[in-house]
Amino acid sequence: MASKVNATPTLDGIDAKRFIEKLNSPSTPKEVESLKRADEVFKKIKYIH
Repeated sequence: MASKVNATPTLDGIDAKRFIEKLNSPSTPKEVESLKRADEVFKKIKYIH
């Protein structure tokens, strides 16, 4: 049986500010490369439907 999912805590103050800044900042070259590799792997997966 699945367990109950707890609510995500609301961010406020400095934590909220840092979170928004991180969302609005450009990705690093390392992050971009990682996303490209993940996309390539995802495209190779054959779905059975």
